[in-house]
Amino acid sequence: MLIYPVPATVTQARVQLVIDQLAKEQPRIVNAAVLDVFAAKNRAEREKVETILDIKV
Repeated sequence: MLIYPVPATVTQARVQLVIDQLAKEQPRIVNAAVLDVFAAKNRAEREKVETILDIKV
């Protein structure tokens, strides 16, 4: 089984989401935390792709 490292920013965003959910924050705050998780995942994916493209050139 392959295990891929998860970037720290993604982990931090997920932790903040769980904290907000457990604190029963307002829906807008939880929604913002969900968007932060997706944004962190997208940034990490883009950085990975840029690194791959730089290596192949």
